Amino acid sequence: MSFLGEIVIRKFLTSVVLLCLVANGVQAGEVLRAEPGGAEYNLGPWVDVLEDPEGQFSISEVTGSLSDRFRASESDNPSFGFTSAVYWLRFTVQTPASGADKWYLVQRHPIIDHLTLFVPTGGGFRQVDMGDALPFDQRQLDHREFIYPVPASDGQPRTYYLRVSGKGALSLELKLSSAEGLIERTYVEQLVFGLFFGALVIMLVYNLLLYFSVRDRAYLYYIVFLSGFLLSFVNINGFGLQYLWPGVPKINEYYPVFATVALWGLVQYSRVFLDLARQRPGFERFLKRYGQLLLVMFVALLFLPAPWSYHLSTLLVLVEVVVLVYVGASVWRQGYSAARLFVLAWSLFLFGCVLFAADNMKLIEHTMLTNYAPHIGGAWAVILLSLALGDRIKLLEAQRDAMAREARETLQRHFSEVQRLDRDKMVFLDYLSHELNTPLNWLSGARMLEAGDLPDELREAVSMVHKGQDRLQQLVETSLRYFDLAGRKDVPAQSHCAPMWLFDQLMKERKMDIEVRDLDVRNRIPADEQVLANEAELRSVLAVLLDNAIQFSPDGARIEAVVDDASAPGSMTIRVCDEGKGILAEDMEGIFEPFFMVGSGHRADGFGLSLPIARVMVEQMGGQLWAESEGRGQGACLCLRLPRAAAA
Repeated sequence: MSFLGEIVIRKFLTSVVLLCLVANGVQAGEVLRAEPGGAEYNLGPWVDVLEDPEGQFSISEVTGSLSDRFRASESDNPSFGFTSAVYWLRFTVQTPASGADKWYLVQRHPIIDHLTLFVPTGGGFRQVDMGDALPFDQRQLDHREFIYPVPASDGQPRTYYLRVSGKGALSLELKLSSAEGLIERTYVEQLVFGLFFGALVIMLVYNLLLYFSVRDRAYLYYIVFLSGFLLSFVNINGFGLQYLWPGVPKINEYYPVFATVALWGLVQYSRVFLDLARQRPGFERFLKRYGQLLLVMFVALLFLPAPWSYHLSTLLVLVEVVVLVYVGASVWRQGYSAARLFVLAWSLFLFGCVLFAADNMKLIEHTMLTNYAPHIGGAWAVILLSLALGDRIKLLEAQRDAMAREARETLQRHFSEVQRLDRDKMVFLDYLSHELNTPLNWLSGARMLEAGDLPDELREAVSMVHKGQDRLQQLVETSLRYFDLAGRKDVPAQSHCAPMWLFDQLMKERKMDIEVRDLDVRNRIPADEQVLANEAELRSVLAVLLDNAIQFSPDGARIEAVVDDASAPGSMTIRVCDEGKGILAEDMEGIFEPFFMVGSGHRADGFGLSLPIARVMVEQMGGQLWAESEGRGQGACLCLRLPRAAAA
């Protein structure tokens, strides 16, 4: 038979024996007789209780003149809630005479401040002090529960007295356990608690790593909540005094402080997780104020004595969980799907907290379920909240994808609209240029028909009209050229071109302008360098670069055309640099836009189309054209990059 099967059968037989004893009229105050091979007995039905309101009774009084005041316990697990009174318990046990089995008196609830066991001796009682108000090393056994080894028995009944008091809830769960029964139960409990606390530690470390990875504040607040939650349950289950602060039992009284840390972290986590600032601003403001209140309570609980600190922390827990369930449900109903796990998590935890609080306030009978209800609800909440964080990440990713998709669609619509407007603008300007060209031709013809001398008073006016006509004619011709180039489909034929010779020809054509202004124009383009381009259009581009440099250079300045040694592989970069006015950074691209004018926006000798025309031609030849300048008064360089011609 398996070990587990033996345990089940043994517990079943023990239950049968107990039922038989009750059926035979066993009443509270009678002897609990432990059978050889028994595992564990509940002492509750055999306990008599005496209340000591002032805590003044002595062992001699309760065993003498006050002995008739004891009353049978009304519960299998006596619980007295929060009280300032002292309670005396009396029970009689009889262990087997044979020394084969060792027996132990056990108080399972580990957070009773003071337990004084009076062990019968030959002529009186021996006092054994226990409780979580004492250092851990004063215990009989190294165990989180309060355990006293029963002395070897001669087979006769022995009556024990137990004096109980404390600042917290007095919840008793007294057992008479054999060594085997104690070991079996301790093994199972340690396994369960190991899984419980291990899961909490794993979740804490996991979420800490996630926070460092994604930097989401929800994870940071969840870590604060888990830390406070973990310390609270380590405390109330006796592991804190056993492992973390064995010599400082005073820390046990600061359980409400740990709980408040968890509550604060939970409030902040809920604000971020439920996205209350966007989903429900009213709840966001309320929880923000409640979080500030918790910080005040944190400080107050450091100085507020027990049991008032216990009452206050219990109230804070119940209020917060009720509020969070309501807030989560409201956000869920509003359509925020990530809130559903949040609500499910805190609903069961709320139920567990209500059971635990009712147990401590003696509103319901103390049982194992009521004692561990917060553990069950807490484990459920931790698991679901972790799943909820993952669900929130999925929701945020879906929202991000939807926003990105919407942004792409909006951008595409705007881009299409800009393209349409640009096309409409080009069509309109092209149409306008053609429409203007017709009356301009008529005006040109009218000029040819002019006869005779004009009166002096009309000569100047007619001259201004002719100048305006000439400028308008040039604007129309230049605009038509730009629109023709920008809209053409076929790229002109390309061949090997030598930029140096083209630039040299341009310098000769502008020799008079250069000499009049005493400009020093230098052509440093190597004669053997060739590019792949349309020669006529390349000549036009170089002419624009040179004319631009001449126009904006002061008298006596130097203009230089050089090849950039840092040209990209397979290409040649020609830089035409001047010492003129320079270009502001914000105008570097603007000068290549149609009709853009640096400065006033209007000049009598230009239309803002020469550089845009040059860029269109360069780009259609597979090149690039851009400007460089360190600012106003620092001169400028117009840079032309074209594919380098392969060597013959």
